[in-house]
Amino acid sequence: MKKIILSMMTMAIFSVVSYGRTSAVAPASAATPDKDSVKAALAAVNRTYGESFSKGDSSLFLDCYATDGCIMAANTPLLSGRKGLLLFYRSAYKTGIRDIAFTTVELYGLTDEYATEQGVYELFGAEHQSLGKGKYLVLWKKTAAGWKMYRDMFNGDAPMK
Repeated sequence: MKKIILSMMTMAIFSVVSYGRTSAVAPASAATPDKDSVKAALAAVNRTYGESFSKGDSSLFLDCYATDGCIMAANTPLLSGRKGLLLFYRSAYKTGIRDIAFTTVELYGLTDEYATEQGVYELFGAEHQSLGKGKYLVLWKKTAAGWKMYRDMFNGDAPMK
């Protein structure tokens, strides 16, 4: 009887361990999207981002972000949700930013749901004078409305004072 119970316990433990191993592996997702087409889609959103400043249109800016998106700018608290994103836009607009040029350096971790973009940017004023340059990482999220910024982190190249 002890052998039967021991044998059943061993099988039960083996079944649980085996199930845990197979269920912990994520299922294969749909085919990875074409890198060039994703780059083109992100570039279009980046252009809209810059246009939001040249047109003074916060709705264009907000449309670049996922509804649960957030900005992680240097030396500021986390700005999340529509309210936080709008606060960032208004503050940046007040500094005189009227255009932003983004250049994608590389895309990493591209899946059918997320992509991470590494790039550089340059800020411009009303007379298209350079206001500064910097670098960024954006985690993009694929939504029903297309690719949107989900986590946006950046900092300027100017030396700290």
